[in-house]
Amino acid sequence: MALTNFSDFYGSFHENGVNRVLEHVLAKRPSLFNYGTQWVADDWMKRLCCRIEVAPEVIGRSNPVVTIEQPLPIPGTGGIYSLNWAAQLAEVKIDFHPSSMDLPRELGGKLGKQQFALMARVCGGIGCPPDWVYEEFPPAPQEPIVVPGSDNPATHVPDREKRDPITLPTERLTCFELRLYATGHAEVTGPEGFQVVELKLDGLEIVDVEPEGLENGLECYIEALVRYVILPRLRIALPVFVFDLPLNLGSVTVKAATAPPNNPAIEDDQLKVFVDMEVA
Repeated sequence: MALTNFSDFYGSFHENGVNRVLEHVLAKRPSLFNYGTQWVADDWMKRLCCRIEVAPEVIGRSNPVVTIEQPLPIPGTGGIYSLNWAAQLAEVKIDFHPSSMDLPRELGGKLGKQQFALMARVCGGIGCPPDWVYEEFPPAPQEPIVVPGSDNPATHVPDREKRDPITLPTERLTCFELRLYATGHAEVTGPEGFQVVELKLDGLEIVDVEPEGLENGLECYIEALVRYVILPRLRIALPVFVFDLPLNLGSVTVKAATAPPNNPAIEDDQLKVFVDMEVA
């Protein structure tokens, strides 16, 4: 069967090409994948948890490597104390059906038809303070606990003195690394003229995290990361063009074809897209 039996045009993206593009983007736009506090950004080569490859022109043009975020607050301190932290998406690889990477059994072990797999290596760390910090930065005053029925009157604690927020000093981040796998499918979304191919999440699994409750909590958070950060950055704009025909004969719009059984189609290690040409 010809590839254009059900459409006017056909295009495909091989997984090897997509992975090369991902490597390129990770190196060219590192600030999209590395986040941390100002302390981390000031000396990112030493303070990030996972080593990253950064394109020379990023350094040469003084472009940011780390997107600066607010420190991690310590609950109950009234916003006075917080910790340094960093989070990195250090590696991303995609696999189109059929499977060429082993998947966790929770995701079925291999890809189903019309599915893709995503493997990501996530690094993170928290700036745990050394012991001397707790002596230098004492806790804020708190009301003492009074046992009901005791003769001890409650001790009055004066109102907290207004202080600037303090990010507790640290020598290095306490780091961890997670490897996660996700499966999903592809859809064409958006109105004609603005259509994109989007990757939609079907399942997600973090490898070797215990206890189960901690794993579920991390998966909940990382699922939000995948949906809001990773997959939106993998959207592919359809080859949609509108141009005028000569002699005012009309215009031509290229849009997603509706006749193919699967469009987009994920098969043969490729993401295939079928488009039609409409004359108006």
